[in-house]
Amino acid sequence: MAIKGARHILALKKRKDREETNKYLIEGIRLCEEAIASDAPIEQLLFCRESIDRNARLEALFQSAVEKNIPIQQTDWRAFKGMSDTETPQGVLGVVQMPKWDRDAILKSTKPILILDRISDPGNLGMMMRTAEAASCAGIFLTRGSVELFNPKVVRATMGAIFRLPAFPMTNGLELIQKLKQHSVSILAAHVDGTQHHQLKVEGSVALLLGNEAFGVDPELLAQATQTVTIPMASPVESLNVAVASGILLYKLYELSL
Repeated sequence: MAIKGARHILALKKRKDREETNKYLIEGIRLCEEAIASDAPIEQLLFCRESIDRNARLEALFQSAVEKNIPIQQTDWRAFKGMSDTETPQGVLGVVQMPKWDRDAILKSTKPILILDRISDPGNLGMMMRTAEAASCAGIFLTRGSVELFNPKVVRATMGAIFRLPAFPMTNGLELIQKLKQHSVSILAAHVDGTQHHQLKVEGSVALLLGNEAFGVDPELLAQATQTVTIPMASPVESLNVAVASGILLYKLYELSL
């Protein structure tokens, strides 16, 4: 069955078209369920007819979309597979409008903020967004040079956090830190020579700064940090995956806020 607007949907696989249209793709049952539950601005959902007939959960998702008056298209397996961006399609994908978050509200929040400097791996970014939401962060800022926020691999890895957690890509790191300091937010940077995380003490609002997987935090940004923190490791390990490190440090901040 022909898919109306198929070229438009396929074009969103490219970053250039996502940025020009302010729209992105979601795919898979779990992610589409999260989008509906989060009242994300879904432009349309595309279902594989055969998959609906074989999957009760997908059928329930279809009914939820109908009840919410979300525009729906149905097509056959061959056409759907041609639109899919995954190796094992689950029978549903969608087009979502990019959210518009209130940047100033996040800067003034008393909850922790996560600043990610030139993070390059989509899976790491997605996992850190998921963890940041769970650890009650106000939002995330990505410096220039970071992986694209709406890269399909990032979107899938967030497991729905991308619909709810305010995130701001293409941020000038120095300008952001200066702005945060104006709002009395302290900057806590991850660094090998910092205070061990179990001894960490913070007062007031704080922003956690984490750096690139290979090179760490940019020295220019690191110099602006209020304090630094490290995670002790048994020899001979010298470093942790940045997503793992973010989880340890974000939950330490969450613990300190309780």
